[in-house]
Amino acid sequence: MPVRCAITMFVDACGWEVLRARPWFLSGLPHRQGVPSLFGFSSACVPAILSGRRPDENDHWSSFYYSPATSPFRVTRALGALPGALFDRGRVRRWMSKGIAAAYGFTGYFQIYNLPFDALPLFDYAEKKDIFRPGGMNRGTNIFDDLAHDRVPHHVSNWRLSEEANIAALRGAVEEGSVRWAFLYTASLDALMHEHTKDSPLVDEKLRWYERQVEDLLAAASRRYDEVRFALVSDHGMATIHTVVDLMPRIAALGLRFGTDFAGVYDSTMLRFWFLRPGAEERIRSVLPDDLHGAWVPEERLRAWGTWWPDGKFGNAVYALEPGVLLNPSHMGRVAPAGMHGYRPDHPDSDATLLASFAPTSSVDDITAFYSVMREMADWATA
Repeated sequence: MPVRCAITMFVDACGWEVLRARPWFLSGLPHRQGVPSLFGFSSACVPAILSGRRPDENDHWSSFYYSPATSPFRVTRALGALPGALFDRGRVRRWMSKGIAAAYGFTGYFQIYNLPFDALPLFDYAEKKDIFRPGGMNRGTNIFDDLAHDRVPHHVSNWRLSEEANIAALRGAVEEGSVRWAFLYTASLDALMHEHTKDSPLVDEKLRWYERQVEDLLAAASRRYDEVRFALVSDHGMATIHTVVDLMPRIAALGLRFGTDFAGVYDSTMLRFWFLRPGAEERIRSVLPDDLHGAWVPEERLRAWGTWWPDGKFGNAVYALEPGVLLNPSHMGRVAPAGMHGYRPDHPDSDATLLASFAPTSSVDDITAFYSVMREMADWATA
């Protein structure tokens, strides 16, 4: 019986439009396709990939949701008096995020971003657990629960470490012959394209570096195993920003009280609202009309995209910006990047990627199907 190994490589933001202009990338892999993504950021896409379920099924969408009764951030209200010039800096916010995560025992990816300290006690955080481990989903199971249940020898990257460290760790496991299925996590391409856009020559350099790492890794695996399968997947692509809008003053000018009349989270590409008192919704909608910059997402579309909750957990209403339009400043930060994702899933720049050394037996209609691809790889490796 042949000894087999299957490797799935996750490359954050390596969308189909990124690779469509670069057909040379890993050209030896015969199966190549663009795959529709989801409405939302990596906080929605990655759990969907790992679980095979849409956000309304696994209960992962955006990072923050309105829930004063369960908020773990009540102690941050006093920090609202601190000088914004110091405590709104990205580096300081990241340092504080690490401290809060440690204090509350969060093991998942956690960032407070630029949410005001006095607003944080109104919200709870969705990704408290490490989604790359068994038991990491808010609802249901993921691929790692399956592997543990089936006792499949496997290796999973530590998303907190550098790409170089994760590649080296996987190569060591492969050379030992100790794994049958592996998940390699890489995220630097996302940050690079946020800063330089998907069209930058730096993207070509990064992809060529990835290509060399994959070739070396597969060569090492082929020396140790009789048969090797490989797949590269991504969560979304990257749109180039062409317009920056500042919508927060429009809402502030209404004179509505945040936390009393309404609550909101202002992401880079969407604004999510909870309407707490009569009249707030009509007034907010009046200053955010459907136009060239954005539009309110109808309930039927949110349902179709798997991002609607009957109780309004992640928002009673969502105002989504058009691809290429950026909200800045926002609760995500005050520095406008050159590229952004998190737009509607029917735009080409939202499409994810699947490259594979084999043809999957089932259709891959959106990124939730990557879960089935990974399960197929694990089953093949242990057959």
